[in-house]
Amino acid sequence: METPQNGIKGLKHWRYDLLAGMQVALVSLPLSLGIAIASGAPPVTGLISAIIAGLIFPFLGGAYVTISGPAAGLAPALLAGMLMLGGGDLAEGYPLLLVAICLTGLLQILLAFFKTGRYAIFLPVTVVEAMLAAIGLIIIIKQIPPLMGAVMPASANMLESIAKLPGVFLQIEWSVLFIGALSLFLIFYLSKSKHEWMRKVPPPLFVTLLGIFLAYILGLDAKHLITMPDSILEDGITMPAFGDVLSRPELWWSVLIVVITLTLIDGVESLATIKAVDKIDPFQRKSDPNVTLRAMGVSNSLSSIFGGLTIIPGGIKSRTNIDAGGRTLWANFYNAIFLLIFMFVATDFIAMVPLAAIASILIYVGWKLCEYKVFTKTYSVGRDQLIIFIITIVAILSTDLLSGILIGVATEVLLLLYLLMPSLRYVLTGRLSLQRSICLLWDNLKSIFSSPVIKVKELERDGIKHYEMTLSSLVCFNLLPLDKMLSSLPDKEGVTLIITESGRIIDHTAMEYLHQFQEECVRDGRVFELIGVENFIQFSKHSLAARMQDTMLVKEQVQRSDREIQMEKLSQRYGLDFNAEAVSILNAEDFVYLRRGADKEACNTMQGKYQGANVRLYDYSHTSAPNYYSKHWHTIITSSYAADSGINIPDLVITPGHYLERYLVDYDEVNLPENNAFAEKYRLFAKEGSDPLSCISPELMEFIAKFDDCYLEVRNGVMLAFRKDQSLANADEIASLLALAETFNSTSNQ
Repeated sequence: METPQNGIKGLKHWRYDLLAGMQVALVSLPLSLGIAIASGAPPVTGLISAIIAGLIFPFLGGAYVTISGPAAGLAPALLAGMLMLGGGDLAEGYPLLLVAICLTGLLQILLAFFKTGRYAIFLPVTVVEAMLAAIGLIIIIKQIPPLMGAVMPASANMLESIAKLPGVFLQIEWSVLFIGALSLFLIFYLSKSKHEWMRKVPPPLFVTLLGIFLAYILGLDAKHLITMPDSILEDGITMPAFGDVLSRPELWWSVLIVVITLTLIDGVESLATIKAVDKIDPFQRKSDPNVTLRAMGVSNSLSSIFGGLTIIPGGIKSRTNIDAGGRTLWANFYNAIFLLIFMFVATDFIAMVPLAAIASILIYVGWKLCEYKVFTKTYSVGRDQLIIFIITIVAILSTDLLSGILIGVATEVLLLLYLLMPSLRYVLTGRLSLQRSICLLWDNLKSIFSSPVIKVKELERDGIKHYEMTLSSLVCFNLLPLDKMLSSLPDKEGVTLIITESGRIIDHTAMEYLHQFQEECVRDGRVFELIGVENFIQFSKHSLAARMQDTMLVKEQVQRSDREIQMEKLSQRYGLDFNAEAVSILNAEDFVYLRRGADKEACNTMQGKYQGANVRLYDYSHTSAPNYYSKHWHTIITSSYAADSGINIPDLVITPGHYLERYLVDYDEVNLPENNAFAEKYRLFAKEGSDPLSCISPELMEFIAKFDDCYLEVRNGVMLAFRKDQSLANADEIASLLALAETFNSTSNQ
């Protein structure tokens, strides 16, 4: 299938985008209202922002299936900015905030012109994740009063907001609390349900409709409902107060702080979101960060002029778009059209939505940013990252977003210096002079901000240019020179990165960068080698953990898990080699299933010869937007024959029902024989012109038909299979996976 494009050419996919846009609008409606409320702005401004984003963003490009609009991640910053500029008065601060949003947009356009879009990715990864977790906590704390029916004055200070929470329990409105608690339970339950029929109606929309019904039955007071203007055009649009800002110099510093804060958070969250959404795009298209930044800038400036909030790509809405079959940015445009209709036609209906139902949606969104899995994921990467994570969260909650982020970055710098510096006892015991220790401190400080590239050598391999780069320490603060150099190389020319003995440390952000570059090379068919990392000692078992090259470090004996012991025993039973180490998955065969998501790892790997074929069985995990911290687990088996075996198996996919159907864009469905147990449960997809039924024997169909959830894929002669409804396979299930591989291999060998 031809890869869909944006612009006029994308209109040929209008049927897919129109249906997706309608579904996105149903999700976007309650989210946009809630984000505006959480920001301290009139609810209608959330809809205005989403509409402006949808009408403008598709014509500016930069992404493909990303849906933009107001985002919960910026709500605390907008509320704080409004209170700061208005002296504690939201109504007075909002027109002034619109000026800051307009200036933020203009600054983003300027930054895009200088191609600074990628710079945000070199902020420490853990600081960014801590920022999002802190935002999640802020959202939850701020939404507890409306969930219970309490009316509390807005406060930018989080410690003050926390101190006021006990007073909320004295103002409980039991009817409001009933609606809020029921909505909160349902949105968590429905979002986690594995029954597809229970998610036919998006959970945010369902709790909104339920809230309207309950509010009507219980006769909720108007103060507990959303407020909508009588006339959108006359009363719903607030103009930016440019004149007030220009005539009041005492506001200029506050406006500057708000602009810097919004630009930083907007840029970091936007780039993180488009990167995550790219990884679940069925067509594997890659967004342009600079074009996206420019599009965000134009959208923000125009949104502020019409009284709207800041605009960034949204993970929840983008995932909804992909799942609904959206193919281009026109889905965003259709989403805006539907929202425009809702805003003018259903104004009275929207005004019936209880604030408690909206609060439950926002608490769910906040929880997804700061749930316990965020902390466990950070701890799994390394204790060093957990220190940075907690300090950044505490700093943001104690001060503000901008100050907290700067404190988090400073913590990363101090921690790197601590790891690189000799122990203080060397100075105290006279083994190292104070003057020498100060010189070492200065040298290490310079090293983490200096280019890591020592030299570049141009070679030739098999008639193709190949570049060999020698590197020193790699940390987030010195990645930019390396990135510029790698970006300047032609796409198909090979690269070897050699980390020398002078390179003492590679931090977590640098490991993520190297892995991402390696993934891009594999996808583009580009030769890439990474030499020297094997000499470093990891801070944890995580494949992307920070690591140091230091003779003083000794690997601690890690306690083995029950799963690891079980898998090792099974590998011995089947005569396979075993390796418990977690390694990153690169998807060299380009399996459809392995294209999706991020943080893809394999561990507890069994591999070797089994029944004449090369078999690899492992526990696989990955994450995907918008659930960035929830790992999905499967036990996967791959099987292949030697390249010279003469066995030629066409690319094909056997999938239960509609599973992954949206991602099979390179395949056509094959008609299966009727009155067949296999055909009742499964669908077969293959490339155009191939004959997949020739290598799928009745024995294989009969074997697969024993299960309801088997997924099997063949790519470049390699088979991949797993059970979609199972997490980690037990001994019997592993035996069935090996039997499946054996059955497939025996039939394909005929």
